Amino acid sequence: MTEQEIFLEKAKDGYTVCFAGQCPLKGQCLRFLVGQQMPDTKSTYYCVNPHYQDVATKQCSLFRNSTKVKFAKGMTHIFNSDMPRKIEPFVRQRLIGKYCRTYYFEYRRGARLIPPAMQEEVRNIFREAGWNEEIHFDSFVEDYDW
Repeated sequence: MTEQEIFLEKAKDGYTVCFAGQCPLKGQCLRFLVGQQMPDTKSTYYCVNPHYQDVATKQCSLFRNSTKVKFAKGMTHIFNSDMPRKIEPFVRQRLIGKYCRTYYFEYRRGARLIPPAMQEEVRNIFREAGWNEEIHFDSFVEDYDW
């Protein structure tokens, strides 16, 4: 799938796009880049309000960086046999409490990608539990942080 096809698919799914041509961040903004791919066959879409207070400024709160990031995919191997038994329930309960049970299991089996900030939160929860060794996510993929 080409990048243009990926952008169009996201736009079809309701991704909010931007058309602020005077914005100083437009060259690095995912919303603007996706907006430039909108076909003339689509009559409606979600769009950033151009009159919103900080749109088209260097401090735009709706800016989404177009640089791909490294997402973890799956956490079925984060608990290993070398860990003390008390760590697994502590970590699992903290993650479920923070992200809810459904999301925890989606993250665990790889149905939902784990963004870099959350990867660090998982590592911090392990540290709180007393485990300072490396955490092994199942795999990694590069994608846009939509």
